[in-house]
Amino acid sequence: MGHGLRVAVLGQGSIGRRHAGLLRELGAEVVSFDPLAEADTADEAAALRGADAAVIASPTSEHEAQALRCVAAGVPALVEKSLARDAWGAERVGRAAAAAGVPIAVAMNLRHHPGVQGVRATLPQLGRPLRAAAWCGSWLPGWRPGADYRQGYSARRALGGGVLLDAIHEIDELTWLLGPVRSVSALLPQVSDLEIDVEDVALLQLELASGVPATITLDYLDRGYHRGCRVVGAEATAAWEWTAEEVVVHGGDGLRRSVPAPADAAPTYRDELAALLEAVAGGAVAGATPKEGHHALQVVDAARASATTGRRVPIGPALRRATAGDADRLRAWRNDPAAVAGSLTTAEVGEDEHRAWLDRVLCDPARALWVVEDSGRPAGSVRLDREAGGAAEVSIALDPAARGLGLAARVLELLTVAADGFATELVAQVREANATSLRAFTRAGYAERGRAGGVVTLRRPVA
Repeated sequence: MGHGLRVAVLGQGSIGRRHAGLLRELGAEVVSFDPLAEADTADEAAALRGADAAVIASPTSEHEAQALRCVAAGVPALVEKSLARDAWGAERVGRAAAAAGVPIAVAMNLRHHPGVQGVRATLPQLGRPLRAAAWCGSWLPGWRPGADYRQGYSARRALGGGVLLDAIHEIDELTWLLGPVRSVSALLPQVSDLEIDVEDVALLQLELASGVPATITLDYLDRGYHRGCRVVGAEATAAWEWTAEEVVVHGGDGLRRSVPAPADAAPTYRDELAALLEAVAGGAVAGATPKEGHHALQVVDAARASATTGRRVPIGPALRRATAGDADRLRAWRNDPAAVAGSLTTAEVGEDEHRAWLDRVLCDPARALWVVEDSGRPAGSVRLDREAGGAAEVSIALDPAARGLGLAARVLELLTVAADGFATELVAQVREANATSLRAFTRAGYAERGRAGGVVTLRRPVA
């Protein structure tokens, strides 16, 4: 199957060594790289040189950068979960891969487990889904006998640890079964005496885009390994529990039907890599798509925001009215060098000046200011200044890390909805040299209405 294919395995922790061994069993030539462990080469570029594919199995904190380097080298890659540390990182990887035409996929080995596959196969029998749940719990210090759990990536925020990212399989599992998530409410406490600086419990309440309510519960604490999922439908219920080693369907006729689902995880990794090698031979990669990996991280971002703010958080971009408490972040976005260079004033704003300005804006009925949030993560601001005649001028500023992700156009579309009743027409003044902003306004339905002094005027009706 893998004969003649050369695969670079980046990362030689436990999962990297597992992948390398399985790939060799499957007939692939493997070269490994890990700056902190014994490997075939001490040079990542050398590992990628001549590779037909790569498997990224380093700590989560390295996934985005290594995936981007694979894209730059033209090497298709399977990235161990998660694709990046957050949704913006995943979006950057997906965009770069699409632009370069280099296939990227995310390793979600539970998709190859007979338990998850068995539940998926039962969905047509269940009728309309009404409720769903997924769970995973295990004792972190017992994961790798002989290794100090405190030194592993799972225990360390700087390496992308925490049970929410570590057990992102459950998020992928539910969305693979039932579709995307619309909103999230979450608690992410650290309740144990484990010597970690990350959450050891994650409790998520999800509203799926279909309207189905779902829950996900995760922890590093359970001394008895447990994992599974349940989908309650209008006609029947499907349930899978790891230790029971079966998928059970409880039908409306009162009968119980089951199919075997062996608990062993080892075959899932082998099947995942066999699928990868088969896909690479055909010029592709196998696994969750970058879009799916991005969505799972949107849920993670929203859960983090919900745990911090105590509110339910929508997936994707949203607008919320700014408050005086947003002063520092609004000023930071406004004074970012790129924002200053692209503004009409081309001058930074001082702290006292900014706070006085914000007080005036928040009290002025002819002005409206929103903070842009992307799956709960503050991403920028957008403002309307109403003029005589009902038109309103638009100003937008994005967090530097949120630029280049297509967010501006989506925010401007949301603004059109938010402006209903506030203005009849939206007007933007954009420097001719600011091609990125011009594209964003054009994509959001604005039409050019004139140019003067190096500034383009664009307009669009609210209705």
